[in-house]
Amino acid sequence: MKKPLLIITAIALLFVGCSDEEISFDDLILGVWVNTHVNDQPVLTDEAFVCDYRADLTQHYAIGITLDEDNKSWIENTAYTYILNGKTIIVEGPDVFDNYFYMEFTILSMDKDTMRYDVKAFSINGEEFPDSNTYTLAKVKTNLDDAFVGTWYGRSTTPGASETYHYWDYFADGSFDYYYEDDQGNWINKPDNEGKYFLYGSLLASNYSNDLLSGETGKAFECWNITINDNKMFWEGLRENNHIATFEMIRVDSPPL
Repeated sequence: MKKPLLIITAIALLFVGCSDEEISFDDLILGVWVNTHVNDQPVLTDEAFVCDYRADLTQHYAIGITLDEDNKSWIENTAYTYILNGKTIIVEGPDVFDNYFYMEFTILSMDKDTMRYDVKAFSINGEEFPDSNTYTLAKVKTNLDDAFVGTWYGRSTTPGASETYHYWDYFADGSFDYYYEDDQGNWINKPDNEGKYFLYGSLLASNYSNDLLSGETGKAFECWNITINDNKMFWEGLRENNHIATFEMIRVDSPPL
């Protein structure tokens, strides 16, 4: 009775061995990935980046960048291409400023939820920029686009922050209006806001201009991890020195016009 059992066990082990050897990253890599950790430490929310690996071998990439000392912006780039050679991802192409990027990443691990890689090569316009970091990315599996669009009313709940309430009116085309209350109690649609948002699962990136609370002028961006429960929305962002910033808001029918 033991011999058939040994044969069955051997066959099972053979199939397991073949499965491990035939693992392909070609299908696993497809989709949108959000950077969550650098060197196994949580990344600051504003410093996260997003990669979208597509079946046509293009890679869309998004990140917040500093334009100059007074301006920064969240930028999406759609001109990269990629190839996957075993455990090596090669990405190259021009960015939105016509700088040519060439990058090689070595996959350390990948499954349907998480990808970790090291940087084998990184150059801009032929100039090498060594990078010894290990990056961890999580695949986006939720779509909050429809739940997010609409008008929201709320405030910062970060300890010590202003308790002033505001309205945000988010539109399906990726733009948004921002309303504040003046000293006379009138609600104002901030005319110089230039609001634009990008949503990657639960990661929200917002471009705006001329910050109302700080008084700083110029273009700016912020990133938040958001959750939506029924008609309530919560934002959370990891900032420098492990500071956690938060917002809470409720859905309302319309802005205060």
